Amino acid sequence: MSSLFGFLERVDEYLVRMEKVIIIFLLSLLIVTSFGQLLIRNIFKLGFVWVDEFTRCIVLWMAFVGGALCSEYARHMRIDVLLHLMPGKGKRAVEIIGNIFIVVVCSFFLVAAIGHIQYQKASSLQLMLQGVPDWMVSLVIPYFFIVTILRALLRIKKDILDEEQLELPEIGSSNLNGESEQALQTK
Repeated sequence: MSSLFGFLERVDEYLVRMEKVIIIFLLSLLIVTSFGQLLIRNIFKLGFVWVDEFTRCIVLWMAFVGGALCSEYARHMRIDVLLHLMPGKGKRAVEIIGNIFIVVVCSFFLVAAIGHIQYQKASSLQLMLQGVPDWMVSLVIPYFFIVTILRALLRIKKDILDEEQLELPEIGSSNLNGESEQALQTK
């Protein structure tokens, strides 16, 4: 069982690196295409219709890939006000219950997202980006739910075994690897 979780943690580490690269690429692409469209419209008084559709698809992908990346740091679907006031074991129990809730809810949404993609595959409409089937653009939606479920399950395992969790670096901190302050002090 531990080898399975070890494999899933390695897959998750790879996915985090991939998501960071995708977000940077998509943001750069969004800026270049939007700014290019702005220049072409204002200077040459013409524009490309596909750019508007393309930027909508980029925003969709950035939202879901960014949401998946947020799930790595547990900065999504979470209310921290009560957690800061709770003692260690009570806090851990609430986090486990919250992660179980995330798994259940995201499982329902995953089934709905897969059903939506099957519906899009059966439909011949192309509303998002001409020349590209809508279901291909929408594949990021089930990806988000799968990754969020995976990360919630890994957090449940870490909470049950009382393992250290990866935390988001503080703003202005030189610690960009997500290591805890204690781990940095022992180095």
